[in-house]
Amino acid sequence: MRKTSTTRPPFPGFKLGDDNPVLETLLSHRSVRRFTDEPVSEKALDLILEAAQRAPTSSNLQSYSIIVVDEPGIKEQICVMGGNQRFVVECGVLLVFCSDISRHIHICRERGYPYRGDQINTLLVAHGDALMAGQNAAIAAESMGFGTCMLGNVRNDPQGISDLLDLPQHVYASVGLAIGTANEDKGVKPRLPRKVVVSRNRYSASHLQDGLIEYDEATRRSGLYKGRREPLNDVKPGYEDTFTDETYGWSEHSARRLGGANQVQRRNLGEFLDSKGFSRR
Repeated sequence: MRKTSTTRPPFPGFKLGDDNPVLETLLSHRSVRRFTDEPVSEKALDLILEAAQRAPTSSNLQSYSIIVVDEPGIKEQICVMGGNQRFVVECGVLLVFCSDISRHIHICRERGYPYRGDQINTLLVAHGDALMAGQNAAIAAESMGFGTCMLGNVRNDPQGISDLLDLPQHVYASVGLAIGTANEDKGVKPRLPRKVVVSRNRYSASHLQDGLIEYDEATRRSGLYKGRREPLNDVKPGYEDTFTDETYGWSEHSARRLGGANQVQRRNLGEFLDSKGFSRR
């Protein structure tokens, strides 16, 4: 009889209770925004890309493409388009994971079949495939000792990124991944309490309020937002900011981000996706 997934070892020789390097890599994740000038070797890059292609993919459609960016001039332009985050230039290599349905349209046309993927589900599938490939690449890179940072800012100027990387119709940049030798270690960030994120059998928000209070306190104690408070003028012009580094936590930071100017800059993304042939119907 076939064994269930709960009893199958995650790698040969593993038994529950043994050291698990896969879990160690996952549980020690931290984003790195300072890198040395050490390059990522082709051998390491090859393994990272292989791991990316082993990610889960809906119906094995593999609705993504990966652009390897190691040319300094291109990294510089991506940096500027994404808000001048210098780690984009400093990293050893930048991978841009693109949602890509161009191959699917090509094979349908080539065989004379109708293409009926012009629906929002296709957009979600392609975006999901690209993100999962990116996550696999990040885990692989971190398992080799590299630092990584995901870059959602490739969507700040979607047309500019598309033009820069020569992305054809039916392809757009979903997320970037900076990889390199870390030049900082800010430690593992606290996460929301599990009781806020995880429900059993049915969705529950019964622990939301006390969980947020608990998490705000944890982020304040950790100094996570020390010196990096979001400007209040973007949210409520003219309001006095009464928060200090000691009182400013995740809830305040996230609310300011969600109500601030950075949300406005991606308002054109839907229009851009329409122009790229991704239906939102």
